[in-house]
Amino acid sequence: MELILRNARVVDPKNNIDGLLDIGIDDEKITAVGTQLPDGKTNVDCKGKTIIPGVIDTHVHVTALLGGHEGYYMVAKSGVTGIIDFAGPIEDVLENAARVGCGLNVGCIDAIKPDSVGANPSKTQIDEYLEKVLENGAIGLKILGGHYPLTPEAIRQTVLSANARNAIAAIHAGSTEHGSDIHGMREAIELSKGSSMLMAHVNSYCRGKHYDCLEEVQQAFQMLRDNPNVLSDSYLSIMNGTSGFCENGVPKSTVTGNCLKMFGYEVTEEALGRSILDGITHVSVQTGKENLPLTKKDAYDFWRKHNTNVSISFPVNSPAVALACTVERRAAGGEFLIPLSATDGGGIARNNMIGRLLALHKLEYLSLADIVYKSSLNAAKVFGLANKGHLGVGADADITVLNEELTGAVLSYAMGQQIMKDQVVTGSGAHLLTTEAGRAKAAKNNLPCIIADLPLSAFYKGFLGKH
Repeated sequence: MELILRNARVVDPKNNIDGLLDIGIDDEKITAVGTQLPDGKTNVDCKGKTIIPGVIDTHVHVTALLGGHEGYYMVAKSGVTGIIDFAGPIEDVLENAARVGCGLNVGCIDAIKPDSVGANPSKTQIDEYLEKVLENGAIGLKILGGHYPLTPEAIRQTVLSANARNAIAAIHAGSTEHGSDIHGMREAIELSKGSSMLMAHVNSYCRGKHYDCLEEVQQAFQMLRDNPNVLSDSYLSIMNGTSGFCENGVPKSTVTGNCLKMFGYEVTEEALGRSILDGITHVSVQTGKENLPLTKKDAYDFWRKHNTNVSISFPVNSPAVALACTVERRAAGGEFLIPLSATDGGGIARNNMIGRLLALHKLEYLSLADIVYKSSLNAAKVFGLANKGHLGVGADADITVLNEELTGAVLSYAMGQQIMKDQVVTGSGAHLLTTEAGRAKAAKNNLPCIIADLPLSAFYKGFLGKH
């Protein structure tokens, strides 16, 4: 065998594995799991470490639209092996993933925005846009309602069109009628009736805008219980991510406007500048290969230098809500109500999902098997990736090695390639997670592809078994 990982605790709930084992890898696949495997060409001693299936972050931003290309490096450094860019555009992923992808498996849900199709596009316009992005390699459409809203009618039609094509229909709740809040979430769920939909970052709709934030999260939980057609993710950071871009003296993103209001500022470019100088708003600043959050004068100068077109963050998320969204289950001991943990990170500096989940493990809120479900196996199920999310023989060799004492990842492999060791990124290139419709475009852009079987995915078929 090409590679043997030895002497680790291996946790793989899909295959009921939790014990000290070796793992053998050949030609991008796991070829053996057992004790005292014969030496390979390369042998890595993982004594004292824990091996889990490769972490998949299902909500990141690594394009010029949001986050920036530094996000590939930032994600890989955290031990993640697969990502779903949650806005695109897919053309940006095609152009840059092979060059700066750091060895990651990369999928993309492209955004449908008013500046592309108008705020109230027709069914024909939506269908044509969907066909274009699928042929370009995307796996679905995302409605960026909180930032760039569509009409409720257009949201409903986008969900219907994506379902008709067995593509992912995702939404950041919000429309021309309701904002990115608990009422917007309720509206989005009503608009999804009879269809499958992926609801982004549930915790971000429970910021106390209309009721106490803990009352809002209870409302959100009830909506999800009553509507199993809606799958969802949540994240654990108190910081959000949005755009600092202003046009005609006003922030273009409605999320940015809402955040300004939360801290008592007017919704103007001048007020956004003051919030940065006051240390409330963080600006994502490129420093070497990474983006780092800065505040006050240095951040303000960077924002101005880039004509306001940078990513920014506000401390608007309740830690109590984030924790509740992570641990809540449909029933005691059963599947998670919100099946996916994500970061909404990438180029936004909060790619510490596995570290935060491990911290909850130390507090006995989550088992290691729970962490695998939340960070890997459920993601593989939702996106129809049967060879990911587990460590069985024949699975893709996507592996994350944890140091539980350091509460973080110290080694990772994607498709058998080492992509990170001790927070040093070593991977290159990328595999594109796409559908059959995108296979030709992936080949044209020299991206090996992994085909997602969305019709048979948990997105369309629901979860089976305990989780």
